[in-house]
Amino acid sequence: GLCGMAELAGIPGTIGGGVVMNAGAYGTDLAQVVSSVDCVSLHNGKPIHYSADKLDFSYRHSALMDANVVAAQVTLSLKAGDPQAIRARMEECAAMRREKQPLNYPSAGSTFKRPEGYFAAKLIDDCGLRGLTVGGAQVSEKHAGFIVNIGGATASDILELMRQVEQRVFEQ
Repeated sequence: GLCGMAELAGIPGTIGGGVVMNAGAYGTDLAQVVSSVDCVSLHNGKPIHYSADKLDFSYRHSALMDANVVAAQVTLSLKAGDPQAIRARMEECAAMRREKQPLNYPSAGSTFKRPEGYFAAKLIDDCGLRGLTVGGAQVSEKHAGFIVNIGGATASDILELMRQVEQRVFEQ
């Protein structure tokens, strides 16, 4: 019965990681509902509290990205709503994900930030990179904005594939 996050249901990851990069989908992002974040400094282990106004949220960014912290607790401000309407919106978004996204393979979700005025997946498609593979990492054949693990992908495979995609899109 709490609304504000229905569009985010099904995004892979944790709330802490989602806040750090301001995860979002279908016109909603965490910046719209985060009140505060309690972090732990990776420098000295001390707690640090960030109120929403200190998080500098923008598209796939927060101040936490450069703060060398781990988000330990996130406080959200959600509003009361109709549970049936919320569930219906969650189901609607889940259906759109099933239709368009490669949910049959492990992935970290949409991999590339959308350049202003463009869509990353279209740029990748226009460069003919759908299906490009490095080791077990592949540019998804279903949605070129995703890098999926088709079996045995290492972090090095994923990073190298990301590098190749970025380079080819930049060149073309």
